[in-house]
Amino acid sequence: MARPPRLLLLTLLLALAPGLPKALTIQEMQQSPCFTMAPVAGAVNITCSTGGALSGIYLKRLWPQPTDIIYYEDGVMPTVNTLFRDRVNFSGSQDKLTITLQRLQPADTGTYICEGLTETHVFRPPQGTLVLVTELSQGAHRCPEAPPTASALPAALMVVSFLLGLGLGVACVLARTQMKKVCSSRDKDSAACGVYEDMSPSRCHTLSAPPNLYQ
Repeated sequence: MARPPRLLLLTLLLALAPGLPKALTIQEMQQSPCFTMAPVAGAVNITCSTGGALSGIYLKRLWPQPTDIIYYEDGVMPTVNTLFRDRVNFSGSQDKLTITLQRLQPADTGTYICEGLTETHVFRPPQGTLVLVTELSQGAHRCPEAPPTASALPAALMVVSFLLGLGLGVACVLARTQMKKVCSSRDKDSAACGVYEDMSPSRCHTLSAPPNLYQ
């Protein structure tokens, strides 16, 4: 009674045996770089490598929308998505394949990942490649040389600002001093007017009432 299960298990192992060596030889899959940036109409390289033989390899875009970009297999015409038709080149073999995406557009920005296939397994690297396509044209990442006066402009502005601040400070001091003088003179005039007003009635009374000579 025990023989049929053992025979069935042995048959199953023999059936799986041809695929086991291929699966076991692939220990991991690597992808580089993890991040790359290119201007519009530029190009980027993505390298997918494994430790063993593959049936084929995919390059997929996970974000912003899942898309199959290419499928590559040694000795077979690659399958390329219409989005990248005539914009993809390959170098190396499917064990270490470098994929060049060229004439990039802003819509090509996204996260790309390699996917290796065997007859029984699918392998992916720990991380994909984030591709950022900027609006800059070719060579625009280089900073243009500044004119000779550009470096002196900030210093000139600082000097002008300092002189303006100094002038305003001096003007404020002079205005304050002038106001003190005016206030001081006003105080003196007010005191003189007060004395004159106090003395004038007595003098007027003396003049209007002459002495009585018959008393």
